[in-house]
Amino acid sequence: MNSIMYASEPLTTKEFFALDVDEKLKVELIGGALAVSPSPRPWHGFVANRLRRFLSDALGRDYIVFADLDVIIDDENTPRPDLFVVSRATYDPDKVSRAADVLLAIEIMSTGSRVNDRLVKPGLYRDAGIPSWRVERSGERLLLVEMPINGEAETHHDSATLKVDGNDVRIDLAAMAAEVFGV
Repeated sequence: MNSIMYASEPLTTKEFFALDVDEKLKVELIGGALAVSPSPRPWHGFVANRLRRFLSDALGRDYIVFADLDVIIDDENTPRPDLFVVSRATYDPDKVSRAADVLLAIEIMSTGSRVNDRLVKPGLYRDAGIPSWRVERSGERLLLVEMPINGEAETHHDSATLKVDGNDVRIDLAAMAAEVFGV
């Protein structure tokens, strides 16, 4: 379960960025409250690295795939997706990404972030117009849940070809799981 710290009044994005927080901590602003997640398990990092590589290779130089950085959704929400994609045309090395620039957000569900990854963040992304994916582990299998802006979530097993800004991205979940879990 996430550790969430509430102030007497919700924090704003501006107040959030003024805090002196250790950058090694995964601290997010969710609904004006600080949400702190524990470090993920190694499989989580392995999947994030593989997905980042797959996305970068499939999308090419016109897109940038970031890992674990802030995205400003609105004045009370600044989540840190495990991965997200922006167009190189909107990239600014000195500015925090904004929802309008994010083409895809990906969460890799960990034990300490189930509620936020399954319920809270997908709603934030959808309301901000950001399609999202969630990767879940089931034993030694990986599932990918595609959450479009409009429509119902769709769960993919073994493999999927998904769209990112009109580009096809093939994800071989079975091969990734075999690599991650050594099966």
